[in-house]
Amino acid sequence: MNCKYCKSTNIVKFGTYTNDDGKEIQRYYCKDCKHKFTELDTLPKMKTPINEIGSALNMYYGGMPIDAIQGHLKQSTGKYLSEPAIYKWIIRFTREAIVKAKDFKPQVGNTWLADETGINVGGHNVWFWDIIDAKTRYLLASHISLARTTEDAQILVEKATQRAGKMPEVIITDKLRQYIDGIDLATGGRARHVRSKPFTDENSTNIIERFHGTLKQRTNVIRHFKDLETARLLTEGWLIHYNFFKEHESLGNVSPAKYMKIDMPFKDWNDVVRYANVRQPSTFEFAGATPIHEPITEKQKRSAYFRKAVQKSRVKKRLVELSQPQLRMTR
Repeated sequence: MNCKYCKSTNIVKFGTYTNDDGKEIQRYYCKDCKHKFTELDTLPKMKTPINEIGSALNMYYGGMPIDAIQGHLKQSTGKYLSEPAIYKWIIRFTREAIVKAKDFKPQVGNTWLADETGINVGGHNVWFWDIIDAKTRYLLASHISLARTTEDAQILVEKATQRAGKMPEVIITDKLRQYIDGIDLATGGRARHVRSKPFTDENSTNIIERFHGTLKQRTNVIRHFKDLETARLLTEGWLIHYNFFKEHESLGNVSPAKYMKIDMPFKDWNDVVRYANVRQPSTFEFAGATPIHEPITEKQKRSAYFRKAVQKSRVKKRLVELSQPQLRMTR
């Protein structure tokens, strides 16, 4: 047995205690880090076994609401676990998974598909932008915005190229015109932009449309997010579940990461929990939603100038409408 805190083998027995089931549990003491722990398969300072926490995370990102998870755990283990406790597990170990998966480099193809969909967050409609690899079904990047602008399309593609460590040859999108300049700015014109043809196998975004159907099922279970930051966190957690754990029938019933046959940072949610940082919980900050590359060519500069002019005109028009309530009523 190793110490749960420092993995040292320099440990000794340190008495026993009786748990709620009347079973005697052995305690241990680590001579190196001076911590005490038990023989149970739990994290330090936690009573719930690792496999139960991992099951709760798997059920949550698989589509079950927290109250249903609570009922399932009570029926299978006989323990009552509060909903706030389960929610804290989800938040804590989602952060751990995001940190562990941050440096994972997927082996993806040269054709990517991008699309966007509107989802209600805290009573406000926000846009979820996603870009997925057509070959492996690996979701390369996701971006949340309050509007659909060229800069948002650019940010999405830049995040995807950073994650993949390469530039695609073709990016297929729908008819949204913001992709035209956004892809050009993000790739410097090196990726060919193809507009999709609906209801066809060639140059179609059917794959990512099906993904968005799955994403909406997930958000319907969550009901609503507390705020945009929580929405981003839990969405990133669900994308990890989608890429690393969710089996895809089109890939032979394996996840996109397993389909690549390369080393993964973890094999399931139990692994995420078991090897969590027990001394200092993982923390991180989402990168600011700012495009990396500025317009370079004369065409890009002209397009950027006209986009900003149109945006200023729309804002000015909106302010005039808000200042004239009687005009708004007549409309």
